Amino acid sequence: MARLTEWQHELADSRRREDWSLHGPKRIVKITQSALPLASSLRGFFCLEKSLLGATPSALEQRLGFRTGFLSKGCRVYRFLRLPMQGEVEYELTTRYPNGLAFNAAMGDPAYPAGSGAVHQWKLLVDLPVVCVLTLAPGQPYPYMHA
Repeated sequence: MARLTEWQHELADSRRREDWSLHGPKRIVKITQSALPLASSLRGFFCLEKSLLGATPSALEQRLGFRTGFLSKGCRVYRFLRLPMQGEVEYELTTRYPNGLAFNAAMGDPAYPAGSGAVHQWKLLVDLPVVCVLTLAPGQPYPYMHA
């Protein structure tokens, strides 16, 4: 099978339709440490809320590919106030691939080990407005959000 050229990859990306929402289980969310100051806008990696349901902060570390203890004091969950537009976001496979790359313990960043192959991740390239919808204490499971 022939390898795709760069323009063919770009064409495929432009046709990609993400199944995101601002509400419900397909809502896009970003997780941060609860010790950080409240944010009004964020960029970086995010996932779908349905990937987090029922998990405690320590379980989220494993699912999302954070080092052990990263969320030991709990975490904040932010929802975006608008969906990213094409060009503002890159699909980065699942959290099993930190930064969208195959994990190699010898060359990888120990702060971001491989996560779950079931949690898809995207990288937001620009700051988007957010609101904190939940702060999870250590050991507290992630509930289903209706708002």
